Amino acid sequence: MPGPEPAIRILCLDDENNVRNSFVRQFRNGYDVTTASDAEQALDCIRQSDPFSVIITDLRMPGMDGLAFLQAARLLTPDSVFIMLTGHAETQVAVKAVNEGRLFRFLTKPCPLEMMRQTLEEAVAQYDRIASSSVFTYTAYIKEGRIVRLERNQGCLGVTGYAALEFDNTPDLWKTIIVPEHRDRVRREIHKILGGREISPFEFKIRQKNGSLRWVRATLIGHRDESEAVCRFDAMVQDITEAKQMQQALQQSENRYQRMVGNVPGLVFQFLLRTDGTMQFLFVGDNCRELFGLGPEEMREDYSLLFERFDSDDRSEMLRHMAESAEHLTPWEWWASGRFNGRRRLFQGKGRPERLENGDILWDGLLIDMTEYRQKEEQICQLARFTDENPNPVLRVDGRGVILYANKASEPLLRLWATEAGQSLPDNLLRTVAALKSSGMHECLEVQCKDRIFSIVFASIKEADYVNLYARDVTDVKMAHQELIRANEVLREHDRLKSEFVSTVSHELRTPLCIFKNIISNAMAGVMGKLSHKLYESLRMADKSIDRLSRIIGDFLDISKIEAGTMKLHYVEIPIQSLVSEVVESLDELATAKGIDIMAHMPRQELRISADRDRIIQVLTNLVGNAIKFIPVNGTIEVEVVESDQEVEIAVKDDGPGLAPEEMEKIFDRFIQIHQISGAGEHGTGLGLAITKELVEMHGGRIWVESAPAQGCRFCFTLPKQQPAEADPGEAQILSATPSTAYSGRR
Repeated sequence: MPGPEPAIRILCLDDENNVRNSFVRQFRNGYDVTTASDAEQALDCIRQSDPFSVIITDLRMPGMDGLAFLQAARLLTPDSVFIMLTGHAETQVAVKAVNEGRLFRFLTKPCPLEMMRQTLEEAVAQYDRIASSSVFTYTAYIKEGRIVRLERNQGCLGVTGYAALEFDNTPDLWKTIIVPEHRDRVRREIHKILGGREISPFEFKIRQKNGSLRWVRATLIGHRDESEAVCRFDAMVQDITEAKQMQQALQQSENRYQRMVGNVPGLVFQFLLRTDGTMQFLFVGDNCRELFGLGPEEMREDYSLLFERFDSDDRSEMLRHMAESAEHLTPWEWWASGRFNGRRRLFQGKGRPERLENGDILWDGLLIDMTEYRQKEEQICQLARFTDENPNPVLRVDGRGVILYANKASEPLLRLWATEAGQSLPDNLLRTVAALKSSGMHECLEVQCKDRIFSIVFASIKEADYVNLYARDVTDVKMAHQELIRANEVLREHDRLKSEFVSTVSHELRTPLCIFKNIISNAMAGVMGKLSHKLYESLRMADKSIDRLSRIIGDFLDISKIEAGTMKLHYVEIPIQSLVSEVVESLDELATAKGIDIMAHMPRQELRISADRDRIIQVLTNLVGNAIKFIPVNGTIEVEVVESDQEVEIAVKDDGPGLAPEEMEKIFDRFIQIHQISGAGEHGTGLGLAITKELVEMHGGRIWVESAPAQGCRFCFTLPKQQPAEADPGEAQILSATPSTAYSGRR
């Protein structure tokens, strides 16, 4: 059995002995606590031990102060999460450190025990996220064509399994974790960047500290000094193992599917008619070369290469049937002739239409070479007067169903029916004969005869007491139809893998966005020189656009994770009133801009639940943000928290335009936006409420909407309630040197 998990390591730096002793006393049961009385001692602890998850430091100390220690410690252990203790007069310094990304939280002295405990829990959760990161960056400083210093940022531990300090202590460690067969390539790419050449991102394998092999992608960007010599390069290393595995699985699945559809007697295809009138083959089987002399890539790129080879009259009929199928969503069936591979051939096409959410029409279909079949039919028509030579069963029965005549081709069918001329038809056919006799009408039925299927036309002769039966064995056609159904099932699986691939591509978009965000942030901060007011405003608008695009990508990634079942919740105990207040406060500025009042009604007694704090904030922010977006100016929003025996109910009510009953039925569907916003602005993806519903249900809760036209909306959701553990009165004392408020710098 696996041993117990190692305790979470925390370093507490404070020059006051009573503060350090109090911290150890309060938190030694839950954490592995190390203390230091000055900065140098703390730095030694960092150098000589495994990484600390959380490092807490006082701001004012003799010798090296907290900010200087923070700068030195982050170079040694960038993955650690830093918390700073300050006095009320020092909060501006700490706020600046938070905003610059150097500090996770600051706490002002004195600090209640419960706030310190909550902040530690949040810091540990932040460390866990960093330690599981799939991306990290570093900067290499170059002198005379050689790397003289490396600065690693957060994420090194998550990607490689090694802390940044381990790389500093063992300079050749990075080379050794690269698998031997990829080391030369990495060395060549680094030499190119040192030589001043631009390089594309490159991929290679590494072996993590735990022995697992992972694929990573490295992106290197060089920078030059005034003499045009390369002085440094910035690098980003991203774990792409899952993307590689998905790409390989997708290719294997496509190969298997192509082999399967290659056995179908015809061409399996997917054809798309867009709302703008353009058309495209989304998928065609490889046997299109044999049938038409065209490759799959050619047909996917230009559908007209196939269509234009059909006779013009047949092509017009084919397009007419396609238009009718698209309008009524009925099967698309047509016959068309043309010259292919040096000979004239006749094809029959059949497709089942589906209207996609964006209005496009997609047909799943089968195109069968019917040249030989049609030739046989024509021969049968020529010999129709010689019924005995007809290759298909032809029978004549009287009004009672007795067989008067059967041609030679009927013998196999008669054996299957266990009857013969002069005897009666099977009982299941007598009712059809009785209904049709003397009517001059006809009816076609499919009849199962043991292991064969026959299509039988019952044709009555008006004012005559007999009915002609023309039978045809359609077993192979039915089997082809079943093969088409199975092929469509495989095609849907193929489409699912494509959706997963799109999710991965969305994930990949974060890489350039992070680079753009970093460049714009540096420019706005003045790193690249003084900016004019107009340029600053332009950069600020670009920064907001990047944030919006990141949120859209985040929605696509969230919905992809939910569909794939990989979304994980990180449960912590949270006070629901504080969380609601935090969301309301964060959106107050946006509401004030429209003259909207947000009011919160909550029980006085503190309610605590066990939930993923970030995801519940996401749910509340989405509901309140939607209300702000869609209600008129000078409106009102009410957030209400109600406690029951087993759960907590949270409602967001507005006085906006409300919803019709048909709108309420689809309000939580994906890619649905009920009230569209006209003009420029954030139009969204239509995924917000769908993600909100999934997150609430993943917590074991329910979500619904109550509304009527012109009466506003009331979105409600519930979360299971958990009774808070009783605190030990002896442990509820205030730490004499810890703060009363926590500030995250994320408003």
